[in-house]
Parts: sequence; C-alpha cells; structure tokens
Amino acid sequence: MTDKHASFVKRYLEVSRSKNSILCVGLDPAVPEQRKENVLANNDRLAFMKQIIKEVSPFASVIKINRQYIIGLTNEQIADLNKLIHRNGMLSIIDHKLSDIGSTNASAIYWIKKEGFDAFTFSPFAGNIGEATKEAHKNDLGIIVLTLMSNPESSIQKETKIGNKSLYIYIAEECRRNNSDACVVGATGNVTNIDLLNIKKVVGENILLLVPGVGAQGGDAENIIQVFGKNLMINVGRSIIYSDNPAEIAENFQRQFNKLYSNIM
Repeated sequence: MTDKHASFVKRYLEVSRSKNSILCVGLDPAVPEQRKENVLANNDRLAFMKQIIKEVSPFASVIKINRQYIIGLTNEQIADLNKLIHRNGMLSIIDHKLSDIGSTNASAIYWIKKEGFDAFTFSPFAGNIGEATKEAHKNDLGIIVLTLMSNPESSIQKETKIGNKSLYIYIAEECRRNNSDACVVGATGNVTNIDLLNIKKVVGENILLLVPGVGAQGGDAENIIQVFGKNLMINVGRSIIYSDNPAEIAENFQRQFNKLYSNIM
C-alpha cells in the first residue's frame, strides 16, 4: 500500500498507541421525541456531543458520529465538532453507510471531507468498493466497509453466496484487493469465531476492524481481541453516552479492552 492509502490506518495506529486505547465512542444523540429510552434531556444535540467528546477524550482514540442522528445540523456545526475531536487528540468517523453510484458517492465524499472527518463507513450493496476506495483515498479519507454487521438480520451476509463464497468473505476479499482501510465486523453472537478467523485469513494485517455491538447490544469483545489483537476500533455508544458518568464508563471500557489484550500476549 502507498503511504497515502495507508494514511488513515497509520494515523489510527499512532493515536491508539499514544492513548493506549482501542475504544471508539459512538455518538447517537436521540432527542426526546424520537423514543422513550436513551435520549437527551433536551433537543440540544450539539451541546450534548461536545460535552461527551470532552469527557471521553482521555480514554478514546476515535469518535464515530452516526449520520442519521445529526440530520439538520449545518456543515459548519459538524466541522466544529470535528475540530473539537481533533483538538482532543482523536480521529473522527462519520457513520454514513454510503452506498450509491460513483458520481453520487463522489459528491458525498467531497462534503464528508469538507465537514472535517477522517473516515466514513461504506455499504457495498452497489458493488463498487474499488471505485469508492480510490475516491476516498484521493480525498485523504479512510473508507470502512460494512462486512459482517452486528444485527441478527446480518445472517444474510453469511447465507448469500457470490459463486461458492459467502457474501461477507467476498466483501473482505474486495477490501483487501482494493486497499480499503477497514471492515465493519460485529461483536454480537451472530458473528462466530469461525467467521472471525475467516475474515482474518482474508484481510491479513493491513486492514483495521471497526467493531460495533459491544455494550448495549450485548456483544463480547474478547473473541475479537483474541483473533485480531490491537488492529481494532471497538465501538461503544449508548452504554457510555447515556450513562451518568461517561468519562468513568469510557475509562472502564478502555481498561477492559487493554486487560483482554494483555491476557493474550
């Protein structure tokens, strides 16, 4: 891989080493009108996210913001969030799940760059992982491809076949072939040890994993850490951001992940 293509991976590994953390904190700020539980006290999503960013920054390497929860904020407001994330020594991911034809993807990538993010998540439904990766790297952005997700319905990604291969294996191979930066692989029970070993065999050492499902979804980080070591960004969202003490819970997760890692060394 060229330096440019490896830039997000290199930056993440540097940040995670300096902070001694593979914790990624997911920001999903729901206003009270949206649902009954795990909501903000008011409608000020921006103030809520800024406070969380400051509180968790000593213990996290990455902030992942879910696009669906920040609809309505301006580009300038989002750019300010990213400046705050970077000032606090972390990287930022927009959980966009981008999935479209090339020209439309290019437009989204242009604005993602303008907003100040370091990487974005990508849904490979359109089959254009290679094209999207090139566009991301041209804009010095990391691309993180949905490979085997944390929701139970993601079994479709194992049951669907491309030739004689499960879809998730085909996606992992495309990520490796095109020098994509990371794969999204869930930590919940529908992702088995065999699945993890299959993905590890395909992607090798040069691709990161973004791991959702730990915390409120009940996922277990231990198996993922045993297989992949520290080439991980383990995302925890609701368990941290809606707790009474986000800094304390973030620190607990940081320590938990580091202990699991030390146990396999």
